[in-house]
Amino acid sequence: MLLLRLINRIRALRRHVDKFRILSLLLFVLLFGSIAFSYFEKKGIWDAIYWVIVTITTVGYGDFTPETIGGRITFVLVALGGIGTIAYVIEQLVSFSTKSELKKLFGSGAVKMKKHTIIVGWNTKAEEAIKELRNENEEFLVVGSELNQAELNAREIPHISGDPTKSETLNRCNIEDAKTMMIPLENDSETIMIALATRKLNPGIKIVATCEAREHVEMMRGAGIDHIISYAEISGRLLAHAVTEPVVVNFIMDATTSVEGFDLKQVKVGEKTRLADVSLGENEKVIALYKRGRFVFEFAADITLEEGDFLVVIASSC
Repeated sequence: MLLLRLINRIRALRRHVDKFRILSLLLFVLLFGSIAFSYFEKKGIWDAIYWVIVTITTVGYGDFTPETIGGRITFVLVALGGIGTIAYVIEQLVSFSTKSELKKLFGSGAVKMKKHTIIVGWNTKAEEAIKELRNENEEFLVVGSELNQAELNAREIPHISGDPTKSETLNRCNIEDAKTMMIPLENDSETIMIALATRKLNPGIKIVATCEAREHVEMMRGAGIDHIISYAEISGRLLAHAVTEPVVVNFIMDATTSVEGFDLKQVKVGEKTRLADVSLGENEKVIALYKRGRFVFEFAADITLEEGDFLVVIASSC
């Protein structure tokens, strides 16, 4: 591993050295040609620089034509050295742009996002989560080793192809600057491994995940997952409510879908204040408070809110 890193660094250093040599040659041609043309043709230095640039870019307006032997020799040297050099520079720029686009299409590159959400895997749960994130204008990307790249590209969803349990893949996702890691997988063991790798690289990141087996919840908490959604428990409760209280199920489904109907959201209290002094939207209403780790449903408008409290707000999107 150490040898491989050393080889990669040497290769990167060689590429930087090659680029420096090309730019140095281009600068030398510009300086030499400008000074020589100005000397032999008795032109101002800015006219000489203009002539060199026009020559090496093969534009050739013909407004300055060498009339002396020295000027013609300068033209030959500038043409031979400059045209080839700038052609190589343009080729490198085009190649870099093409490589960047290909890496983006195939998910083999890296991102420079900050405060973004990393979603592991591509399934119906991830798809629904993306709808909500887009509605909230949150930055996100999808990472996984078996992604449908054609579909992701068609939907303009940024993605990274690779094993999310590997540090190399997570670093390409800019894990250090990420805000949230979302793991909506059906394999609890893989979820735990990803959480451990994530927590190691970014101790402060918020990790949310689904849990398929109830007995794995404590293991997930031990792996550093902040919010665990037990799919079996939630679906079971909703199924039961659908039989006995279907209106409640309709309310929950509408409230958790911000793209239509109404939306539930949280508002964090930044400083000590009264509830009546909190600014809310016209279609927003506080339905609960979250204070000292528990929900409060009975409260007055003049209740005092402390820093770190949360308001649970229902907002109509109609």
